[in-house]
Amino acid sequence: MPVELERLPVEQSEFHTSDPNAGEVMSAEMYGAFNPRYGSTEDFAFDGRRTSAGDMSLDHLAHSTMSIECAPLDYLMFIFVTGGSLTVSSGDSETRLRMGDTAVCPAGVPLTISWDRLTKEVISIPLRAAQDAAAEYGAEGELNFLGTTPVTPAMDRFWRSTVGFVASQLEAQDSPLTEPLVYSRTLNLLGTAAVRAFPNTTMTADYRPGPGRITPAALRRTVEFIDANADRPLTLTDIAVAVAVPPRALQHEFVREYGTSPLGYLHRVRLERARSDLRATDPATGTTVQSVANRWGFPDPARFSAAYRDTYGQRPDQTLSR
Repeated sequence: MPVELERLPVEQSEFHTSDPNAGEVMSAEMYGAFNPRYGSTEDFAFDGRRTSAGDMSLDHLAHSTMSIECAPLDYLMFIFVTGGSLTVSSGDSETRLRMGDTAVCPAGVPLTISWDRLTKEVISIPLRAAQDAAAEYGAEGELNFLGTTPVTPAMDRFWRSTVGFVASQLEAQDSPLTEPLVYSRTLNLLGTAAVRAFPNTTMTADYRPGPGRITPAALRRTVEFIDANADRPLTLTDIAVAVAVPPRALQHEFVREYGTSPLGYLHRVRLERARSDLRATDPATGTTVQSVANRWGFPDPARFSAAYRDTYGQRPDQTLSR
């Protein structure tokens, strides 16, 4: 029987203040900011809207001219400037952003951030989301971001498109991110997009020896573990730890043996579980295709329907109506 995981609350809040002291408290609570310096306190304004699920948050903010310092972050913060200008400084590095620019504020380093009548969008995710994605690319050791802006204009557009999709899901009236598997896959999506879009150590790794071989028994344990835990949030790192195999070796040998990655196999298992639920459900109960899809980690109706049709030769609503 699938384990019923507790649904995550998706929380929304708005704030508006013209009081610099209140703005300082908000900045400290949201980003660990301290030592604020104001351009002018006479027309000070700090307005925003936050939507959060688990360790992920999306903010839409408007600030008066201001400068703050931030203690080293233990998460990744991505900024998209929608109006005004902003400068992010860390040590000898300085990044200046204007309307339409994107940047990552890396974890683990102190930051100074200053802006002039700024509006921005900020999405924050756990560092582990990017670390897990790096493991899927075969990276070993610590993940570090080597720059703050996307590697190419195309990757900038790719990142913005990914964030746009996530925002539409997170801010929806009935957000699918309340489902733990959707939340987990969304973190993986953002982590993977970050590793692809922003310069980091997975892009500069020198020659590494081959991933090594693992035993057929370890591969069988991997399949058994995925089959038994497909209803839980899983990353490649989670699977590798469970079967006591290095992630890179597991990825390489699994693809070699089964023609897909461990997460690709997990996708297949979850699709089959969704099909089983659809076949076992009485439509008269009011259960919808999308509620079943969300339960198994498929938040995008079009993609779920396409994958289902390609695999089973019929639409998911046809299975439900039988």
